[in-house]
Amino acid sequence: MKNILLVLTLIFTILSVFFYNYYTIEIEKLKKDIYLNKSYELKNELKVLIKKKQGDTAALTYILSQDSNIKDSLIFNKKDSIDFTDMINGLTNIGEFKNIWIQILDKNGNSFYRSWTTKVGDNVISIRKDVAKMYKDPKSMNQVSTGRFDMTFKTMVPIFDKKKFIGIIEMISHFNSIAIVLKHKSIEPIMVVDKSYTRKFTNPLSGLFIGDYYVSNKNASPELMKRIENYGIESFLSIDNYILFEDYLVTMYEIRNIKNGPMGYNLLFYKLDQLDMRIIREYEINFLIRFMIIIVFISLVVILLINRKYVKQLNKKVEEKTFDILKQKEELKSLVTLFDANVIFSRTDLKGYITYVSDAFCDISGYTREELIGQNHNIIRHEDMTKSFFRDLWIELRKQKEITAEVKNRKKDGSYYWVVSNFSSTFDTNGKHIGYSAIRQDITARKEVEFLQQEIEETQREVVFTMGSIGESRSKETGNHVKRVAEYSKIMALHYGLSDEDAEMLKQASPMHDIGKVGIPDSILNKPGRLTDDERKTMNLHASLGYDMLKVSKRPLLKMAATIAYEHHEKWDGTGYPNNLSGEDISIYGRITAVADVFDALGSDRCYKKAWDDEKIFKLFTQERGKQFDPKLIDIFFNNIDEFLKVRDTFKDNESFIS
Repeated sequence: MKNILLVLTLIFTILSVFFYNYYTIEIEKLKKDIYLNKSYELKNELKVLIKKKQGDTAALTYILSQDSNIKDSLIFNKKDSIDFTDMINGLTNIGEFKNIWIQILDKNGNSFYRSWTTKVGDNVISIRKDVAKMYKDPKSMNQVSTGRFDMTFKTMVPIFDKKKFIGIIEMISHFNSIAIVLKHKSIEPIMVVDKSYTRKFTNPLSGLFIGDYYVSNKNASPELMKRIENYGIESFLSIDNYILFEDYLVTMYEIRNIKNGPMGYNLLFYKLDQLDMRIIREYEINFLIRFMIIIVFISLVVILLINRKYVKQLNKKVEEKTFDILKQKEELKSLVTLFDANVIFSRTDLKGYITYVSDAFCDISGYTREELIGQNHNIIRHEDMTKSFFRDLWIELRKQKEITAEVKNRKKDGSYYWVVSNFSSTFDTNGKHIGYSAIRQDITARKEVEFLQQEIEETQREVVFTMGSIGESRSKETGNHVKRVAEYSKIMALHYGLSDEDAEMLKQASPMHDIGKVGIPDSILNKPGRLTDDERKTMNLHASLGYDMLKVSKRPLLKMAATIAYEHHEKWDGTGYPNNLSGEDISIYGRITAVADVFDALGSDRCYKKAWDDEKIFKLFTQERGKQFDPKLIDIFFNNIDEFLKVRDTFKDNESFIS
C-alpha cells in the first residue's frame, strides 16, 4: 500500500508540474493575444477618427470653395468682404472643429485672407512647395502636415469661376478634437511630433513638449508626460505592436510625411485594469475542469491496480469524488438560478419579440413571463421615453453595435422604474446573428436622487435671487433693477460667446451684485443729495462687504456671485474700486454685470437723481468705451440694443416679474 501511495504521489507530482507549466505558458499566450488585439483595436480606432477628420475637413473646404462671395471677392479684389470669424466660432462651439484656420490665396499666389491674422499680401508660392505645385496643377490636396505651429490636417481646394482658375482656399484643422474623442473612450493620447520638426516651430499651438519632442494635443495628461520623459520617450517611438508600461498597455500609430519619413507618433495609453480578461477566466475554469477529469481518470485506473482488499475503500473514495462533482454541478445550477433571480435580463429575436426574460425582469416590471414572451418591449415603454429614442436605438442595434443607455420603463401597475441597459447582439454557435439581449441595472433610487438634486439647485437659485432683491430693497427707488440686470447679463453673456450654462448661472448670480449694501447705513444708502468724500468711501465698501459675505461658499453659483459683487465697480482702465483692476484682469462676469448695472441704474429714477434719457446714456457708453467699460461688451450692447430695450420695457418698475 505504501509503494502504491508513493507511485501515486510521484504521478500526481509529475502531472501537476507538467500542467502548471502548460497552464502558465497558455495564460501568457492568452494575455499576449489580448494585448495584441487591443493594440490593433486602438490603432484602428485612431485610423477611423483620422480618416473621418480628413474627410470632414476636405468636405467643408470644398463647400467654402463654392461660396459666391469668396469668388466675387477674389475677382473684384474686395478683401474686406470676407470674414469667417463667426463661422469659426460657431464650429468651435457646436462641432468637432476647434481652432480651425482658413487661408485664401489669389490667382497669383498672394495671401488674400487669413483667419488668424490681418497680415496678408505676401506671396506664398515662393515659400511653400506644396502651394507652388498646386498652382502648376490646380487639384485638391488633402494631407497631414507639420508647419510652424502644429501638426495638422491640411486641405487645399482650387477655386474656379466659370472654369477659370482664380485662387485657392486652404483649411487647417487640428488633432485636438480626435484626442478629446479618445479621452471619452478611456484612451490617453499623447500625440508627438518628430523632433526634426521642432526647430521649425515659431509659435507651437499647444505649448507642450517632452524633451525635444512637441506634443500637439492640448489635453495630454501632464502626469503621463512626466512619466514618459522619466522613462525615456525614444523607447515609445519604436513600438511595433505594443509594450506594457507601468499600469498601461501602450501602442503607437506612426504618421509619415510625403517623403515617407517620420512626422508624428500617436502614443495610445490604455489602462490594464480596463482590459476585458474574461477569456482568461474562462480558460482557467476550463483548464481546471480538464485537469480534474484527468486526475479522476488516472485515479480510476490506479484503483483497478490496487489489491482487492482495498477496492471497497477506494470505491468509497470514488463515491465521495462523485458526490463532490455533483455538488459542484448543483452549485453551478444555484448560480444560474441566482443570476435569473437577481439580473434584469431579456433576449429577443431579430424582429424584437421577446424570447426570454429573467425572474428579476418579471419582478421589476410586474409582468409574468407568460405575459412578456412573444411581445416586444413596447409593453414596458414609459410615455416619457419618445418613440424616436427607441427607433434610433433599434437602428444602431441592427448595425450590431453594443449600446448603453438609461431608460425609463413603465410597470404593469402604471408606476415607473429606471434602468441603465446594455444592449448587444446575440449569435448562435456558428456565429449566426439570431437576436438581441440586454442586461439592466436598476437605477431608480439614483435617478430620484438626481431629480431631488435638481430641485435643490432650483431652490438655491431662487434663494440667491431673493438675497439680491433684499440687498437692492434697501435702496427704495430700485424697483425691478436686479431682475433687469439679470436679463441684461444673460443676453450679453450669450452674445459674448459664453456657454448656455455659464450664461444662465450669470443670470442667477448677477442679482447679488449689490448684496453688500445690507451693510451700508440707510442714511448714506438713501441720501437724496451728493455723498461727501467720507460717505462715498463708506458706500464703496459694499463691494468688499458683498465679497466677504459670499466668498466662503463652495457652491459654483455663490462663488460667481462673490466675484461679481467684488468686481462690478472695477473699470477697464484700472480707475475703479476696490482693487483698481484693469482689462481682462477683471473677470468677464464682473465686466458684464458692470455694463448691465450702469445701463439700468442710469435709466431708472433713484433717490439722488432722475432717470436719464436713452440718448444721454448711449453718449456716455460711447465715451466710456475702453475706459470704464470693456469695449467688446459696449459693441455687443449697441449691436443688440433692441434686445436690451425689450427687457427694460417688459420689466418696468412696479410691475410683476415671472422668471
